[in-house]
Amino acid sequence: MLAVLVVLALIGGLLKIIGGVLYGSRSLLVDALTSFANIAALLFTIYYYKLSIMPPDADHPFGHYRLGIAGKITVMISYSFVAGVALAELLTTTTYTVSLYSVYFAILGFIVYLGVVVIARVIGGIFKTYSAFTVSELIESVVVTLAALGGAIVNYIIDYIGAVILTLYIFYEVRETFSEAVTVISDTAPSNKLIMQINEVIGKYGLKVSRIRLRFLEPGRYHGDIKVNIPRDIDIDKLIETLRSIKRELYEELGVDASIEIEF
Repeated sequence: MLAVLVVLALIGGLLKIIGGVLYGSRSLLVDALTSFANIAALLFTIYYYKLSIMPPDADHPFGHYRLGIAGKITVMISYSFVAGVALAELLTTTTYTVSLYSVYFAILGFIVYLGVVVIARVIGGIFKTYSAFTVSELIESVVVTLAALGGAIVNYIIDYIGAVILTLYIFYEVRETFSEAVTVISDTAPSNKLIMQINEVIGKYGLKVSRIRLRFLEPGRYHGDIKVNIPRDIDIDKLIETLRSIKRELYEELGVDASIEIEF
């Protein structure tokens, strides 16, 4: 089904290219460019996701989770390139004619990408995220269909405005992807909800947290250290077993891989 997903995405992009180049719609042409950026996003997301789930080794003792950010970086590069091409096309565009056939190709592109979203949801896993991301292609197709229709029936300016809107949206997507990448590499602190959950886990073992230092690795994965207060008269064997249970529960239930320091 993965091969079908990629093929459908390619077909959707080709339909938009044909409609944009042969039938004059600039909005459909810009939409086609985003489609191919979307395909690049899919392929790189798959590749780097597979790398990120590799087990720890000598070079990556804490795992390969952060390699997943390379997928975001390549997506950002792809969309930045597309944004530049689209902007250059719009700045050099003069008066043009939009054929009604471009509307038909826009509709066909919408239908094909609807199939892409459905298949991605069926596959599940990381492709659920991709399907949510690809919904934007459906929204773009609706905008393009209306813009091309207006350009063909009323005036090409309507189609041109649609192309400008899509180009601005590409720049917005680049900005959002950049923000997500910065969040990962800047060692952002975990949410207050996660902090409360950690305190609850440790608290039920009769210990109290005095400090939590964690960094974000990927969604659902955190690494760092936690300091806990312990009574002076605690049995050492019992303490060792308790700390092992805490570490195991934090990792399995909350995705927190943390070393635990103790203080009296």
